[in-house]
Amino acid sequence: TMPPRVIRRITIGSALALIASAVGAHEPKVQPAPTLSNAPYLAVIRNAPDFTLIDVTGREVRLADLRGRVVLLAFIFTSCHAACPLLSQQMALLQASLAKAGMSADQVRLVSITIDPERDTAAVLAQYAKSFAAGARWHFLRESPERLRPVLAAYDEWSTPLANGELDHPARLHLIDK
Repeated sequence: TMPPRVIRRITIGSALALIASAVGAHEPKVQPAPTLSNAPYLAVIRNAPDFTLIDVTGREVRLADLRGRVVLLAFIFTSCHAACPLLSQQMALLQASLAKAGMSADQVRLVSITIDPERDTAAVLAQYAKSFAAGARWHFLRESPERLRPVLAAYDEWSTPLANGELDHPARLHLIDK
C-alpha cells in the first residue's frame, strides 16, 4: 500500500488539475444583471455524475437529458422530520419564485431523489411531491436500492439508520449549471 502522504499528493495534484481545467473551460459568456450578486460566478467543483432514475409515474429521467438547464438537486426521504421537509419547502418557494419571474421549466429544473426507496414507493413519493405543489419543473425520483446505491456514492451521499426509524444523512443541495 502507499504511504498516506503519497496518497495526499496524488489527491491534491488531481484536484488542482481538475480545478485548473474547469476554470479554463468555464468562462462565463454573458454577464448577469448586477443586482444578482457582486460575485455571480461559482467555481466549478466537478462535473455532475450522470444518472438514470425513475420518476413517480414510472418514466426514466436522465440527468443528461436536463443538460442546458440549471438543476438544483436534493437527496431527501419522505418520512424525514428534520432537514428534508425544510429543503423541500425551500425548493417549493423557489419553484413559485421562478414561475413568478417568468422562468420556464426549460431554464431551471428541480430534482429530489429519495434515499429511502424501500419506504418511498412511487405513490408515497407522488403524495409528498403533491404536498409541496410540485409542478412540471420538479422531478421526484426513486429507484431500487441496488440501482440507487451508485448514484448516492457518486454524489457522496450516505445514510445511517437511527433507532427511531429515521435516517441520518447530509442535508445538501447540489447546484448543477447548464
